[in-house]
Amino acid sequence: MQLRRSDQIVYRDFDLNMRAHPVTGKLIIRKNDDSIKQALKNLILTNLYERPFRPSFGSNIVYTLFENYSSETESLLKSYIETAIKNYEPRIELLQIDLLGDPDSHKLDISILFRTKILTEPTELIISIDRIR
Repeated sequence: MQLRRSDQIVYRDFDLNMRAHPVTGKLIIRKNDDSIKQALKNLILTNLYERPFRPSFGSNIVYTLFENYSSETESLLKSYIETAIKNYEPRIELLQIDLLGDPDSHKLDISILFRTKILTEPTELIISIDRIR
């Protein structure tokens, strides 16, 4: 959701943990970079065909945790992430994606460097994905 206040765009969204503010009791609202980080994390961790009526939403990278990690796998993961961001997150300019895979424990650390369209300073989001079984 985006609102205009004196020519500055403010991105706002509910906190997906549905926590209440300790004083007001209302849902906590995430703004600007925090809102975009939450949306990116949600996008990256969603598998294809997981959302009804939006089968192409997501990046499908969770399935790759069981693959042998190689340079081909890494380039495939980067393209999945890049495609998902290009298709579903128009509020940002993607600057860099770095992956650090640990093939022995089936763990993947994703670092996404981006810039929002309303700010000039880059922001970094780090997501850790770990196999649970």
